[in-house]
Amino acid sequence: MKFKNFYSGLFVITMCLGLTSCKNKKPKDVDLYYAYSTENLLKDWDYLKSEGEDEGETEYIMEQNAPYLDRDYTLRYQLMQGENDGMQLIVRPHHYVNNFDFKLPTIKNENGDTISSSNFSVAAVWYQEVTYSLETEAMAGFYPDALIPMENYKWRRLDHIDKDMNQSFYINFKSTTDMKPGTYKGTGELILDGESIDIPFEVKIYDVAMSETAHWKSSYLIWYEEIINGERENTNNDLYVNYYNFIVNHRMTPDGFPDFMEENPAVFADYYYELVAKNPKVTSYRLPVFFSNYSKSRVQLYLQALIDKNLEVRRAGDSDCDFFSKLYIYVDDEPPATNYDYVRLHDEDIYDLKKTMSKQLSEYPDLVDSFTHIENLVTLHYNDLLVPTEERGGIQCWCPQYQHFNTPEQRANYKARQNSTDREFGEAVWWYGCMDPATPYPSNHLDAKLILGRTMPWMQFDYGVEGNIYWNVCYYSKQGINFKSGRDIWHDPMTWINCAGDGALVYPGIDFGIKGPISTLRLESIQAGSEDYEYLYYIQQKVNEYNVAKGTSLDAIALLQKYFTRLYINVTPYTDTLEFENVRHQILELCEKLNQNLEQGIALLQE
Repeated sequence: MKFKNFYSGLFVITMCLGLTSCKNKKPKDVDLYYAYSTENLLKDWDYLKSEGEDEGETEYIMEQNAPYLDRDYTLRYQLMQGENDGMQLIVRPHHYVNNFDFKLPTIKNENGDTISSSNFSVAAVWYQEVTYSLETEAMAGFYPDALIPMENYKWRRLDHIDKDMNQSFYINFKSTTDMKPGTYKGTGELILDGESIDIPFEVKIYDVAMSETAHWKSSYLIWYEEIINGERENTNNDLYVNYYNFIVNHRMTPDGFPDFMEENPAVFADYYYELVAKNPKVTSYRLPVFFSNYSKSRVQLYLQALIDKNLEVRRAGDSDCDFFSKLYIYVDDEPPATNYDYVRLHDEDIYDLKKTMSKQLSEYPDLVDSFTHIENLVTLHYNDLLVPTEERGGIQCWCPQYQHFNTPEQRANYKARQNSTDREFGEAVWWYGCMDPATPYPSNHLDAKLILGRTMPWMQFDYGVEGNIYWNVCYYSKQGINFKSGRDIWHDPMTWINCAGDGALVYPGIDFGIKGPISTLRLESIQAGSEDYEYLYYIQQKVNEYNVAKGTSLDAIALLQKYFTRLYINVTPYTDTLEFENVRHQILELCEKLNQNLEQGIALLQE
């Protein structure tokens, strides 16, 4: 036995000396642990530290670090068929790393079913330094943001890590609707200076499929004129289209097409048919009429083009195509009191056009209904002066910022407007964020806790808010009081003088050899939130199905309150990311049960 052990040991030593790396051994001078997609951990903060120089510092460190101290580095995913889920691997070496790489795993379940590594993608996270902002509760430091595909990151020769600094790798898994449910396992490889470290993966796919049709209604504005400030010589019509498709493919809806697709009303209507009316991923579309070019005749011109095209395709046999159920109008943006007369005038014009032009659709009553309910959105909170009546225009679609939903009384105000019968075609309610609000409310600020924005779609479902609007995804400039200038996009996150990252959810691809935008942790979090919304929508549909079958009147939103109250109070999210993951996993189990056995699923929901 002694000889056998001697030669076995000699064999292992020989193999290690003869190869560039030894696997299955975690180096002692590298910290590794996982982070959820709801966490944006700073580059320059030691999350595994447990003590400070004095009692006060120790208390602060423990408060910040408590969620991370006992984490391993297994990456665990839980998701529906046809859904995305992202995890982060945090690497903190105690020496300088000259180069790194990551090999994605092939995973298998206990039955031998295999999922290829091509269903994973890996990005190196780019960090931005934030020294001051609206986020008074945030620490100054380097925040993770851009997600640069690994090969493009290595192409720029940026694949190194400074001593005692964190480097996050964002690893996304995309399931397909034909993947068999179950738990899959495999091993990826983190490679640091030629040394390979095994990274365990566990993927649980639930027996329920994500809807291909998006139900979270959103409008993410793309200021196409800003793209040239980031993409420079790459900028052309194809690139504009790439930006549009990129946002759509993240289950978010851009507000409109590039200009060249909207300049001619008839051409616009053709694009609209293919890219909006027939695209289940698109939830809304802004009529290309703005305050700067507004006229009643322009609104009429574009509406007429859509009417003509919708009638054409209906009469040709496309019996369920509806051009107007996704359409909205947005002319008045944050109007001051001096512009209230314009708000009323615009609303009276649009109300009149809906009433008169809808007669052209009379052979299709469903189109009449959707046309007359086109929403005319105004970004303003509730104001008695702008409540519309049959005699006077006002706000038909209220769109306050998130913080204006923070009390039961405020929410009751908006619910009353949604239920109002003051006008024939009713009123609607959306909401939005733009610089304001900041913590503790939801936002997409770069230095806000990532979970704040992730929870927003849950609130939107809970409170019956019909849509979410966001002012820009690609603001590549810098704005201040009475000035606008260029910005070093990769080193200056202050899009506005005191607001990091707001209006900039993507980065220009040109700097990394990509013909299109580069995603961010924040953008991926928004997509994940839109998929969370689909869980809730699915549960609501199943409750409705049960009510029809059993003659009951169960209220899905009331039944879901036991989950909602664990995530937020009013519109203030809790920041416990582990509890968020617990709730999400319980909701996934509920969806699976509802799919497998409706009665058992309803019983689980009622527990």
